[in-house]
Amino acid sequence: MKLKKWIGAVLALGLVCSLAGCGDKGPAVYVQSVKTLVELGGIGAEDRFAGMVVSENVVEIQRDSDKSVEELLVREGDDVAQGQELFRYDTEQIQLMLDKQRLELEQLNATIDSSKEQLEQLKKDRDRSWGTQKLQYTVQIQTTEVDLKEAELKVKSKEAEIAKSEEILENTTVVSPVNGRIQAINESGTDDQGNPAPYITIQQAGSYRVKGMLGELQRGGIMEGTRLKILSRTDETQVWYGTVTLVDYENPSQGSGNEMYSGMSVDSMTAASRYPFYVELETTEGLILGQHVYLTLDTGEGSSGMALSAGFVTVEEDGSAWVWAETGRGRLEKRTVTLGEYDPMMDTYIILDGLTTEDFIAFPDDSLCHEGASTTHEETEPPEGEMMPEGEMMPEGEMMPEGEMMPEGEMMPEGEMMPEGEMLPEGEMLPEGEMLPEGEMLPAGEPETLGEEGEVVG
Repeated sequence: MKLKKWIGAVLALGLVCSLAGCGDKGPAVYVQSVKTLVELGGIGAEDRFAGMVVSENVVEIQRDSDKSVEELLVREGDDVAQGQELFRYDTEQIQLMLDKQRLELEQLNATIDSSKEQLEQLKKDRDRSWGTQKLQYTVQIQTTEVDLKEAELKVKSKEAEIAKSEEILENTTVVSPVNGRIQAINESGTDDQGNPAPYITIQQAGSYRVKGMLGELQRGGIMEGTRLKILSRTDETQVWYGTVTLVDYENPSQGSGNEMYSGMSVDSMTAASRYPFYVELETTEGLILGQHVYLTLDTGEGSSGMALSAGFVTVEEDGSAWVWAETGRGRLEKRTVTLGEYDPMMDTYIILDGLTTEDFIAFPDDSLCHEGASTTHEETEPPEGEMMPEGEMMPEGEMMPEGEMMPEGEMMPEGEMMPEGEMLPEGEMLPEGEMLPEGEMLPAGEPETLGEEGEVVG
């Protein structure tokens, strides 16, 4: 007898649970993929950027514009060691210039000697003269002394020029001051805007960072502070991590870079801009200067973090934070998360711990979300028989379901008519310029309104 009572109680409890949802109140709560939400910023977790390992330090080698280069000893992309020869000046021109400078120096010295002799003779002549003539000799002496001093200054300047030319002649080969890689060689001596540019640019070895390019449509998807994962192109088991330290929006480049190889010109009005960004690495072990790599968002677990819309995160006064997350049993739970930095521009929090990209979360709606609520991955439509929310209108071309009326204070969309057999709700009027369907009348006591072409309705 007791066994029957116990079985009956269990069955009754099961019936109650099936009817009441075992404590689950209200409809199922729609949950969304964290991975999808993270990718809404325009840069997906699977998106890849081409990148290259570059040096933080760049050395620029200038060329003397007065001299011509006889031989260039390196090419772009070459690795160079400190002290390695880069190029040689044309020694024939330097020798000719040196000979000319020496001849000019001899002429200056001869002028000085002549001025000294003239000065001595003027002084003798002044001593033998008197009156106005003596005054004239005095003026000539002063003029000759000024010319002599100018000639002596020119001699010193010319001697310095000769010393520099002799030094260049002895060292006509320019060498690299650092270990590194030849990044660029500029034969013209100017950049695209016509500004002076270095002859040779060397990326110094030993201090690496990664450079990537951001497209116009991806602008804002990567910012300073964004964490990225760097993958080797040849071996994806080799992984490095870093943080974006600069997105250079002030120096964009246009086009994809393929135009220079295909011979096509880039229209600055139509070509999309591309912006360089730089990643500071946690470690450079195993990387080589100039190595090509892939860059992706670091949306993994733990300290790497991921950016999530702040609308899904509830932050308490004490600084703790949580989200409504789906459990493994299809129920909702309040899950604590660890927050990183908040980005006011993107309105996102960096989630350091508590969520992964495999989780599903719900928007924090107090009327639906509670501990243990059932979850669904499908968006639901309003149940049949429901009315449009207050202030809403039916989509263009749509009609109210049979037997339904527009909510109080609402009007039919422009160009729409009431379904056959329907009447306007009490107190309502037709929109300006509209007519009642054929055979229909306004409710008793309604005011008249003009229809098309001035026709009185009612």
